[in-house]
Amino acid sequence: MEKTKNNRIWEAYWSGDDDHSWWKRPAPDVLEFISTQSPEERPNALDLGSGLGRHAIAFAQAGFSVNATDASESAISHLRKWAEDLSLEIPTRVCDVLGDSFPNGSFDIVLSYNVIYHGSRNLFAAAINHVHALLRKGGLFYFTCPTREDGKYGFGEEVALHTYLCEKSVTPGDIHYFADKMDLENFLSAFRQLSIEKDEGYWSNRGVQQLYSNWRVLAEKA
Repeated sequence: MEKTKNNRIWEAYWSGDDDHSWWKRPAPDVLEFISTQSPEERPNALDLGSGLGRHAIAFAQAGFSVNATDASESAISHLRKWAEDLSLEIPTRVCDVLGDSFPNGSFDIVLSYNVIYHGSRNLFAAAINHVHALLRKGGLFYFTCPTREDGKYGFGEEVALHTYLCEKSVTPGDIHYFADKMDLENFLSAFRQLSIEKDEGYWSNRGVQQLYSNWRVLAEKA
């Protein structure tokens, strides 16, 4: 039920009339990460929860063989057309973060940018375990999620510990789990943790300046 509700929220958002131009620009930290990787050494990438496809496109343009998944048919449709317009081949699947059905060991890199915290703590942990299975030995997992200092923490209905049904977010009604560093270290116990860093600043949330505080995490499958 929880996953289904979040999927409906995002489908409504991507198929709506909001300005999505910001979501078409790759995040600078992802571009930096891509620049440090070699498509010869780690050729196969997955953009898990791709949205409109900004990072899948960036991987493909850098020479990687990239797949993309998202729970929103509208978002994936946008990515397919964008890739076609750029003459890029990006296989896509419409599914949630646990339902892609890729064989274990399919990828050298998995990116999940601002995705896997949308739901309960258990779903967050399950997503990380799923990525561990999808990666080959030595594969990299780069993901982001909000800290408990983030401006959205504590707003909305607390549906579980550190878990809020956020009404003051880009997609009202979306569930967010807010992790601390100990959480992340526990979730990543099967990985070699390469870096867990904070990224903080301010953004305009419906015209109000609000602190964002996100974890940037890079881990390697041992």
